[in-house]
Amino acid sequence: MPHSNNATANAPAGQGGASDSLLRLIADSVPALMAYFDVPALRCRFANQGYAAYNGHSTDSILGLTVQEAIGDKAWAAIEPHVERSTRGEHVKYTREQTLPNGEMRMIEVNLIPHFGADASLQVGSFVLITDITERWRAERTVRQSEERMRKFTEATEEAIVFHRDGIITDGNEALTRLTGYALAEVTGLSIFNFISPEWRSIALDYTRTGREDPYEVTIRHKDGHGIPVEVVGKTMPLHHADYRIVVVRDITARKQAQEREAFIALHDPLTQLPNRHFLMEQLSQVLSMARRRHGSAAVLFVNLDHFKTVNDSLGHRAGDQLLCHVAERLRQGVRDADVVARLGGDEFVVVLTDVQGPEDAMQVADQLLDAMHGAFTVEQVPLTISPSIGISLFPDHADTGDALLRCADAAMHHAKDNGRGNRQVYAPGMDAGGIDVLRQ
Repeated sequence: MPHSNNATANAPAGQGGASDSLLRLIADSVPALMAYFDVPALRCRFANQGYAAYNGHSTDSILGLTVQEAIGDKAWAAIEPHVERSTRGEHVKYTREQTLPNGEMRMIEVNLIPHFGADASLQVGSFVLITDITERWRAERTVRQSEERMRKFTEATEEAIVFHRDGIITDGNEALTRLTGYALAEVTGLSIFNFISPEWRSIALDYTRTGREDPYEVTIRHKDGHGIPVEVVGKTMPLHHADYRIVVVRDITARKQAQEREAFIALHDPLTQLPNRHFLMEQLSQVLSMARRRHGSAAVLFVNLDHFKTVNDSLGHRAGDQLLCHVAERLRQGVRDADVVARLGGDEFVVVLTDVQGPEDAMQVADQLLDAMHGAFTVEQVPLTISPSIGISLFPDHADTGDALLRCADAAMHHAKDNGRGNRQVYAPGMDAGGIDVLRQ
């Protein structure tokens, strides 16, 4: 591009008088570094106080210096290509590091704006506008570094992490894809609530809306459809001038299974896996409550094995344990799913029959259980036969509480033993009198 031979005459300063004073006042007041260099000599014709001081000069001493003389050889080597483009009439914008005279490093944004004279085709100079962006650059660098640290952390952790804004997934880590079976591209842009089981969505929505940061549990859906129990901890964080939610999703399947095992162990007999006494009383209470509401009946069968001690003494406790497990299985198979089979301990079992029509129903089930026990049991490769004695009590005929029904059925069971064993007896008043008389002596 051709250049003017009279750059000084076309410079924006140096006209004298009030206009120069006003220009100087304005230039020194703006929060930017300003200068003007003529073309093609690239000598400074104007600089505000900020620009001059930034490069170690006064507003007077910098006048007439070339760009290289004004900013130093090192800086000139860095910007020469940009200046060359500017002298060809381009508006050039770039950022670079600038070392101040005191040694401090700053980051600046530079605009080189071509200035044309009266003939629009003739460039007579270039305006220089420099903004110190150090603080913004540092903040952006901090954000970038923070994002990089976050990225490294999310990829290093074994726990699934998902980022979302207002419930819309924006990012996640590899552990998230392993947990859910979805590729990250499949879930990005979708609502997090799409992947939460419907019965848990209101809880997740409440935590998301309120920004709560305490952990909570929900069930999410794997890509293949099965549910995964997870613990979720979310935290709101500013990112890219918006509030994002970072959520750590921890698979708690093993924990839930352990809790279920602990709960099962607490309520079941470890040998036969039948409900224990505590669980029996809970279930019996529920059966009686339902019977009261429906004005119905229920029955309790107290089952005791005859001559069980002989098995233990002859074949050992291991054989006795095997026999108890076989008996438990036959009892389970001999009643309905709605009925309850429990082991109190030793060789004592209890069967709770729901919705019986009368004593005949209970006696019929007891007879079926007696028949089921007639077949031989194979214990330690030895075929054994054993019979049970069964006592029966009825709600509400004999008692209206679980404890009382058990006592009545127990008394009837002892009456069955006294009458030859291997039979069933329905409770009748007076059957438990003998035991009470013994306690009174």
